[in-house]
Amino acid sequence: METVAEKVYMDLVARGKDIETARRWRHLTMKFEVCCGTKSKYDRDDVIRYLCYLRERGYRQTSIDVMVRPVKLLAQIQGWYFPRLAMPKVRDGDVRRPMLSHDEVCQMIRRGKEVLSETELAYLALSTTYGLRREELSNLGRIDGEVTVDTVKGGPVTTHVVPGEIKPYLAGYERNRVRYMSLVFQRMIKKLSITLTSGNYGWHAIRRGLATELLYRDVSLINVVRFMRWSDGTVKGGFGMLAIYGKRNQEEVDRSVFKVHPFLPIWSEGGE
Repeated sequence: METVAEKVYMDLVARGKDIETARRWRHLTMKFEVCCGTKSKYDRDDVIRYLCYLRERGYRQTSIDVMVRPVKLLAQIQGWYFPRLAMPKVRDGDVRRPMLSHDEVCQMIRRGKEVLSETELAYLALSTTYGLRREELSNLGRIDGEVTVDTVKGGPVTTHVVPGEIKPYLAGYERNRVRYMSLVFQRMIKKLSITLTSGNYGWHAIRRGLATELLYRDVSLINVVRFMRWSDGTVKGGFGMLAIYGKRNQEEVDRSVFKVHPFLPIWSEGGE
């Protein structure tokens, strides 16, 4: 049986590409095959598994960009959808910062409904919906059909729509000191019986997980920027003038994101 690595190699040679390049891509495709197994057709989960595999082994972002190119070609050859993975540029050190996975956040929500206090549930609902920083989470204004978030970090003051999935959980919200919010997160992790690989996890780990999942779901980059409340100064180098002029009604941005939001459906499970 012809391996997927051989298919990539022959496709490149047939296109007239350099033989050494074809061999190198064949070798990289073999890495993908070792990670995900031999299949007649791969999918999004395989690509994510491969990216996790590469990150766990300490590859830099520039190397990862090169290593996924043969997988994109394989997707064309086999006729499956390769998920869009374009993201704002980040430092390699940022990539290694703690991030909670989709499954871990879903586990927190499901388990949290059973063991967390009303106040803790409100924090978790707000964090998993909007990716709030601890500074934002500690000092929200009145919450009803909308919630106004002050980033305190140069980003815009943003008034978000409150989706129906989390409204029942927000009555317990209380303002608290910023440092205390870190203690709340650690206390919640203990209650949820979740084992984390280091002691550096905090609310930002949920924020990173949410941003990553939105990108996997093909939310436009500018909508991710607006929804996550990044400042124009932070992102305009990657977006050019689009970051300044590409402004939309925040309610439209929110409702567009809510349609594909990775965690909102979990909050409505069980008839809540």
